[in-house]
Amino acid sequence: MKKVGVITTNRVFAQSLVTAINTRPELQFEVFSLLNQYQVALDAEVLKLDVALIDVIDGRMKEVAAVLELCQKLRQVVPDCRFLLLVSQDDAAGREMAIAAIKENQADDFVFYDTSLDYLVAKLAAI
Repeated sequence: MKKVGVITTNRVFAQSLVTAINTRPELQFEVFSLLNQYQVALDAEVLKLDVALIDVIDGRMKEVAAVLELCQKLRQVVPDCRFLLLVSQDDAAGREMAIAAIKENQADDFVFYDTSLDYLVAKLAAI
């Protein structure tokens, strides 16, 4: 079973996504909401996440440095975890940050925030 962490401070978004994914048991995902920005690294390490879905739209994640710092922390504690960034299609800076994070091997891929659930699930399964 693949362990997926949804990293955001948006509780409603996280709960909705976890519920939507859990309605598809054939995916064999175990999904966790990691809502506390101060203990994300610890939670990821304890859970031994396989994939982290990082909400870049989250207000605290708007700066490139914040996203890269989080990815670096997570890489240290869960080196085998894959990182999928969730960015806004309309946010050029967010897209550029995601591409920079991938080039620097701090993230593995990104998807747009308004993508379909089917596409997001396919990305989570493939990564």
